[in-house]
Amino acid sequence: MSTQIDRIPLIGEEFPHLEVETTQGKKVLPDDYKGKWFLLFSHPGDFTPVCTTEFIAFAKRSDDFKKLGVELIGLSVDSTISHIEWIKWIKDKVGVEVPFPVIADPMGQVSKKLGMIHAQSATSTVRAVFLVDDKSKVRLIMYYPLELGRNIDELLRAIKGLQMVDKYKVAIPANWPNNEVIGDNFLVPPPRNIADIGKRLQEYKGLDWWFTFKESPKEDSEEARKYLERVAKAVPKGQ
Repeated sequence: MSTQIDRIPLIGEEFPHLEVETTQGKKVLPDDYKGKWFLLFSHPGDFTPVCTTEFIAFAKRSDDFKKLGVELIGLSVDSTISHIEWIKWIKDKVGVEVPFPVIADPMGQVSKKLGMIHAQSATSTVRAVFLVDDKSKVRLIMYYPLELGRNIDELLRAIKGLQMVDKYKVAIPANWPNNEVIGDNFLVPPPRNIADIGKRLQEYKGLDWWFTFKESPKEDSEEARKYLERVAKAVPKGQ
């Protein structure tokens, strides 16, 4: 299989037009999700242990994604029949139902177009994530290698943060809502002209005119904090 890929969509660009086959029928991306956020994530293959743990984690958090207005879509270079049988196996063996569609891409055409096949393997997708907003714009891209499962709660935190960026026109600090310097506050983007420099520390708290912040709504920061607390406290069944 050739590993030649198209240029991947970049953050800020519109997600490319794709017609795909899924476990829930044909879909057209991003058209079928106009006005909605969606998170498209690839996995290396069905019936593999790391991918199975990821699908269980995504499925268990599907209501959290829906609460944020985000639809989930899986993908790998497997057939629809393989996806369906694997989803059935997860339900039968673990008792978890996978509610979201999974794209079948046995020829790797979608995976190549989105840059999901890397040098690590010519036949499997890496663990790619594309977060697309309600205007069909790519807002976040993440790539994980085959061996490392993703932190699904961090994806929820990132989505919450990006939605706060849109709603309040702010920036989000590292480790929000538990930042080491400003806690759960939002950062105020630096001023764009000299005239506004002197006003900044009068209007906001801060360490300098270019480093100011303001309070975030407590219900939003608490929602994001619960995602992080959940993954920190999670204990495998039987332990």
